Amino acid sequence: MTDGPRGEQRRAAFAAILSILAAACAGFLAWQLTGSENRWTRPAHSETTNEALQTTDDAFIAGDVTPLSAKVSGVIKAVPVKDFQPVKKGDVIAEIDPSDYDAALAQAQANVVSAKANLANLANQKASQRSLVRQAQAGIDAAQADLERFNLEEKRQRDLLKTSDIGTTQRVEQAVNNARRSSAQMALSSAQLDQQKTVLASLDTAQGQLEAMVRGAEAVATVAQNNVNSTRILSPADGIVGQRQVRPGQFVSVGSPVISVVSLPEIWVIANLKETQMTNVRSGQPARITVDAFPDLKLTGHVESWAPGTGKIFAPQAQDAATGNLTKVVQRVPVKIALDQNPAFGTLVRPGMSVKATIDTEGAPNATAATFDPPATSTR
Repeated sequence: MTDGPRGEQRRAAFAAILSILAAACAGFLAWQLTGSENRWTRPAHSETTNEALQTTDDAFIAGDVTPLSAKVSGVIKAVPVKDFQPVKKGDVIAEIDPSDYDAALAQAQANVVSAKANLANLANQKASQRSLVRQAQAGIDAAQADLERFNLEEKRQRDLLKTSDIGTTQRVEQAVNNARRSSAQMALSSAQLDQQKTVLASLDTAQGQLEAMVRGAEAVATVAQNNVNSTRILSPADGIVGQRQVRPGQFVSVGSPVISVVSLPEIWVIANLKETQMTNVRSGQPARITVDAFPDLKLTGHVESWAPGTGKIFAPQAQDAATGNLTKVVQRVPVKIALDQNPAFGTLVRPGMSVKATIDTEGAPNATAATFDPPATSTR
């Protein structure tokens, strides 16, 4: 009889302990579901969380892809790179046989030397011509001095002829002839001076023409040098090359595709959000990225900008909604997400890979928020 009450007490105590443990487990589970989970990974348990995190799997890794083409025509001499090989800025991607362009450059440089020599020779001619101008000017000065002296002699001889027996008609005539000869010599020297100045002016004109020829020859030489430089196709940035489209011995013309270079590790994400998800999205808000190919790789970044219009605006053929048969479709807006640097960029993560992007619209001050607050939905 005494064991009955004791067993009953033990069962009651055991039931109380089980109740306490059940309550503790329920409390711990509730805490795990609501308070301890990270806002990026917990499910949408409230309307606020659904509105704050905007998620889409219509997203991909983007980057600068630069197609390289031949700038000059010729035969491919060498292709030092292999398919999908990492390269540095300035590395030689392909080389076109430069022999013809080297010859053209040598000829152009020779033309420059010849044009400069002609210009230098003209400078010597101008120096000689200036001497002739000064000589003609000196002849004028000498003729002017003789004319003044013979005019005075004529006047003196005429006075002597009038006032004394010393003066003679012959001496007067001789003085007059000398004065006339000096006047003619001065006129001749003046004409020679004008002629020499005209020749000097023509040399100035010729100098302008020769200087233009020098500049033209230098321009041709510059083009020839550029053509020689263009025979070596260089990588424009650090990154990885794509598949080679040329081989040694192949002839390429101007514009022929050679290879593409993907600039790495400079990549970003383009997330195509529905327009209904853009209500609270602003620049600077944090984002979390999951790469489909590497589920365990978590990338972080922030909203940098978004397109000036939806994808429909940039479609090759614009849709005309004025026909009366309108079917309203939710449009998508490309959002650019700048990524924080990660060692996986360029080694694992490549442009074109599919990703899942989540933007925390409450992660940054919303200084430009709209005055209305319609509900936003979180979609995948």
